[in-house]
Amino acid sequence: MTVIPPILVLVLAGGKSARLHALGRMRTASALPFGGKYRVIDFTLSNCVHSGLTRVGVLTQYAPQSLQTHIGIGRAWDLDRRDGGIRLLQPYVRQRETNWYRGTADALVQNRNIIQDAQARHIIVVSGDIVYKTDFGPFIQRHESRGAALSIVTTPCPDNEPERYGIVLASSGGRIRAFHDGRGAKPGARVQVSASIYVFRARDLIERLLDPSLGPDLVEDVVLPMIREGLPVYADPLDGYWRDIGTIDAYYGANMDLLAPFPPLNLNDPDWLIYTPSEDRAPSVAGHGSDVTSSLVAHGSRIEGTVRRCVIFPGVHVGAGAVVEDSIVMHDTRVLPGARVERAILDKEVRVGEGASVGAGEPAPHREHPHDLASGLIVVGKGAEIPSGARIGRNSIVEIGVRESDFDQDEIPSGSTVRAARRFA
Repeated sequence: MTVIPPILVLVLAGGKSARLHALGRMRTASALPFGGKYRVIDFTLSNCVHSGLTRVGVLTQYAPQSLQTHIGIGRAWDLDRRDGGIRLLQPYVRQRETNWYRGTADALVQNRNIIQDAQARHIIVVSGDIVYKTDFGPFIQRHESRGAALSIVTTPCPDNEPERYGIVLASSGGRIRAFHDGRGAKPGARVQVSASIYVFRARDLIERLLDPSLGPDLVEDVVLPMIREGLPVYADPLDGYWRDIGTIDAYYGANMDLLAPFPPLNLNDPDWLIYTPSEDRAPSVAGHGSDVTSSLVAHGSRIEGTVRRCVIFPGVHVGAGAVVEDSIVMHDTRVLPGARVERAILDKEVRVGEGASVGAGEPAPHREHPHDLASGLIVVGKGAEIPSGARIGRNSIVEIGVRESDFDQDEIPSGSTVRAARRFA
């Protein structure tokens, strides 16, 4: 751990994750379960603790309850402390008005009194929906040694969607010459993109937050003007694994990365553990006749069927004769005997009926969202029920809370959406 000056970390964790569809309707991407045990925000919080950064503000807004319940008072990360610690910051009712955060910069503006009171030398603003491990200390040291007003941590574009990221162009000395969105970049292009980690010199950021004409977006209205005005803004490459899990494919791929023989993200490093609140559950059970290979299986699970290349969260039950392959299965989901699940993401408390098939037939892009679901994955929302004997085609979405009675046919074609009927008391 590097010795570093007073730092305030602000974690942006309040945005709506529209491209996660059923997975993001009741939670932000930061609160999404990951890796059989964790939530996505655990990586950022654990990085802070390992880096010696113990003053952390988490800015929440959209569907905050899941995230608030998970973080609590910060005890899992040793952030339940009198001096510093963690604070959950969300919009609140003022004397005259109630203001939702209009964007990332506006979220900082509405909390500028907290930022000023921290009296930090530098402020790190980081997205809460990225999966990575890093020590912030060296970034801060280089930021100071360069006399930078802002340092933007960069990473090679991690997937075939450069349009999702901001592309950073820097000189050989690291000074940023241009920063623009990735629209128009060729898929697979070898470019450096923003890792959504910004190290600000505190006085420069606060000065901009005090401007009453400041726009709502951190990049458009703070970062880009700093570059255009010629302030010392530098790129600082991140050496290691980094994934933004803001799409279904990205979330699925990052989980599957953990199943590689030599995972690019090591969760077993005793010197850099990822901390998270632990549930009190019994050990997992592999029953008679079960077959589990190349999978992560969390405590409290009972496997009586076949599980191959899967991430299994606590309390999952896979019945006798059931087959689950290449899938993510979240807490307390039940796959009943004889069912088959392939390339699916099953949210919490899903019930897959006997003999049902999730991942059947030839793939066809999702009719409403072909850009988000075209790789053959199926998303089943929290608490949904799949009827016995039903067949769900690929690239389909079964929305949150769907009941067996919501299926008007046993065969659901690829690219479909099954929605819950309105139910009135």
